[in-house]
This record gives sequence, structure tokens and C-alpha cells, in this order.
Amino acid sequence: MTRLWDRLIRRDAGYWEGQASGASVLTSSYGSPDREPVLPQLAAFAQQANSSSSPVFSAILLRMMLFSEATFRLQALDDKHLYGNQSLSLLEEPFGPDSATGHLLARMEQDASLAGNAYIWAAPGEDRLVRLRPDWVTIVSEVVHVGGGGWYRRPVGYWHEPPKGVLDQGRGFMVPAGECAHFAPLPDPAADFRGMSWLTPVMRDVQGDDGMGRYKIRYLQNDASPNVIIKYVQRLLPGTIDAIGERIHAKYGGPDSAGKTLILDQGADLTLVGNSLQQMDFSNVATAGEQRILAAALVPGVLVGLEPLRGAGRGYQESMQKFANIWARPTWRSACGALKKLVPGLPSGARLWYDVSDIAALQDGELEKGQAALVKAQALLALVQGGFTHESAVAAVDAADLSQLKAGGTGTPGSGPAVQHLLPQQAPGVVASPLPPTMPRLGIGPASVGDGGDNSRPTPRPASVRRGLDGANGHGS
Repeated sequence: MTRLWDRLIRRDAGYWEGQASGASVLTSSYGSPDREPVLPQLAAFAQQANSSSSPVFSAILLRMMLFSEATFRLQALDDKHLYGNQSLSLLEEPFGPDSATGHLLARMEQDASLAGNAYIWAAPGEDRLVRLRPDWVTIVSEVVHVGGGGWYRRPVGYWHEPPKGVLDQGRGFMVPAGECAHFAPLPDPAADFRGMSWLTPVMRDVQGDDGMGRYKIRYLQNDASPNVIIKYVQRLLPGTIDAIGERIHAKYGGPDSAGKTLILDQGADLTLVGNSLQQMDFSNVATAGEQRILAAALVPGVLVGLEPLRGAGRGYQESMQKFANIWARPTWRSACGALKKLVPGLPSGARLWYDVSDIAALQDGELEKGQAALVKAQALLALVQGGFTHESAVAAVDAADLSQLKAGGTGTPGSGPAVQHLLPQQAPGVVASPLPPTMPRLGIGPASVGDGGDNSRPTPRPASVRRGLDGANGHGS
């Protein structure tokens, strides 16, 4: 009655997004348009799905494992090089000396997947960060009026309060917006600042997958076979019917009784009803639900073992690169944007960025990037040596637009000595200089005696002389 009364007396507070889902009846604080909490039904559903649905757990686990592998660096805005300094120490040990950047990123991804939001608080006077449970946080905003009669909302803080039914968790408190990083990679279209869990659009698919799992368990408990009907010619008393059913279930029910021979009394006729798992195409039906869940998570099925590998592992490498490009890298950028306010003394001309050079799963992608950089470097060298300015060559290579090339560079033909591309080589037609006179040439041995390789070929003689020599040696007669 109290909640209903609160709802009635706040009827003039205006529309808010929770009213469409029925969340407004859960607590009176949801009636204000300047507050955006995580809807309790969705948070509870996501937590239940994470603990009971294997596709959901696998998708979140894979996202956490890859997301937590990155490290934070500072990136110069001029030449994009990465470096680090002491200002990143809070992100390197976020929850104390025994923690690392991976713990922070794993928590942020888990909260964002289950609740759509992650809140990281830099508590004043504490040399550490504090994770605020997202389903206990309400975003508080205020209206800002601008010239011409317009207005917009901006967040002023985050109200953290345990539910009324939770004991020994302390009282609620307000965290100023400047002290808290709000990470919401997937915006909620029905709110200004709140994020949305990727599980929201696949609630029915998760429920269907859970129902398929319960059906399979029930099927195995029922002797791993469809239902049966046992008919008797004669009419049976109600007590006899119950007794026969209990005896058959006790002796032949359950997965441990699969394969046993069913022996019936005289006059009993057994008929199978329903479909087997094969007849109902259980495997394909279950796979369809799993694929829709993984599609919402942007997780390729190959990476969680739900699809076979193709082409000596190429399917894994291609899927990992796709997963990193369409999900991980945008999410890392979003995390950097949310956490930059927690970096003290962020240098001007630099931004908080991520480094993936040590992630083994993405090394193939780094190799491809290196090969692409090599091709661009070769093209740049050829253009500069071809007589175009260095600046125009860089712009043309970056934009893949040759119309940006401008002549007049130091490599203009005739302006300097000719340079061979890539590897240094002698110009065509140049002969190597002879050896000094003090260094004699090495002797070249013959491949066979008398071949003339060392000037040992016999002197030509007339035929009469050769016959005379053969006779003197005893070969003539």
C-alpha cells in the first residue's frame, strides 16, 4: 500500500522510461525524471541467465578474458606513439597493491554485460578505486537552461544505496559526477545516460535455451524415451492404475534405467507417444537459440567451441580478428573515455589509450598491420624517390589518393645521384674493380686431368708423330 500511495502522490512527476516496463511499482524513487536507475527486473534476469545459461556464461567469459588483457598507456595526439608515466599508477593497481589493470577491466565488462553500466569511484583520500554495484546506483541529473528557451540534462552525481531488503550494507550516499567513471558501452535508447545490457533483446532466446535444457533433463529422467501409454483390455480400478504407474516409474524411470527391457502383464498393450530428441531435431533447434544469443554478444561461435574450425585453424584466427575489430577495440575506446577523468594530471596533447601489443590472441592481427605498414613504407619510398614531395607522398599513401601528389621533392630525376629502391645494388653495366697486384689470384684446379682448366691440355701433334710414339711405348704391334 505504501508503494502504491507513493506512486499516486507522485503522479505529476512526469513520464520516465521505467513506467513502460512496470518497474515504477517496485520503489517510489523511480518516479522522478531526474533519476535513471538500472531496472531491477532486467538486472535480476541477467544475473540469473549468467548463472544458469551456458551460452550466456561462455559469451561473457570470453568477452572478459579478451577485454582484461589490454593495458593502459598515454597516446600522443601528434604522432600517435604510446608511452607511460606515473599518472597511470591508479589504473595499474586499481583495487590495491594486489590488483592489476586486468581486474578493473574484467569487472567493468562483467557489470556492463549484466547491468549495462559500470561505475568506478575514485574515493577521496584513498589511493585506490572502488567499484559501485550497478544495480544499486541511480544516475542523478539536473536540467540546464540555455538561451532561446532550450534545455538539456547533465549528470550531477550517482546515488548508491542498497535495496531496502538488504541488511548490513550501510546507508545510501551520493558520489559527485567528477569522482566517478560511468562506463556504458551500449546506450539505452529510453534513457539519457543509462546503458543497456546486450542480454535485453535476447531475453526470450535465453528463456528458450533454458526451457530446452529443462526438457532434455526431463527427457532423460523419463527413461530417455518419449512418453508411453499402457492399455489393458479389461477395466482397472483407480487404485490399480496408480499402483501400476508407480511400479513402472520406480523400476524403469530415470536415465540409469535406459535400455532395460520393459515387461508387462498379460493383456497390456504399450504405445509410444511424443517425439524423440532426434525426431524433433533437438540439436538444430537448440543451436538456433545459441546462435542468436552469441550474435547479440558479438561473439563468434568458433571462439566458444560451438562451431567447428575450418582450414587448419584459419577459422579461429579470422573469428578472433573479427571479434577484436567489431567489439573489443570500440569497447576499449569507450573504457578509455570513461576512465580518463580518473587519471591525475593528464598531460595536454595526450589522451588515455589502450595497448594490445602483448595480447597473444591478437598477434596475427599485429603481423598483418606490420605487413601493411611495410607496403606503405615501400610505396612512400618509391614516391619520394620518384620526385614527389615527402608531405604529399605521405598524404597520398594515407588517403590512397594519388591525386594529392605534388612534384618538386628531393628525389626529382637529375637533382641527385640515382638511388636503387629497397636494397643497395650496383647500377646495371658496372663491373667490379680488379684485385690489387699484391693479392695473387687463387689457382683453379681442373675438373678432370687434361681438360685445360690449368693450361694442362696436351700440345697438338701430327698423326705420324703420334704413331711413332705409340710404337716406342709398345702399343703399335
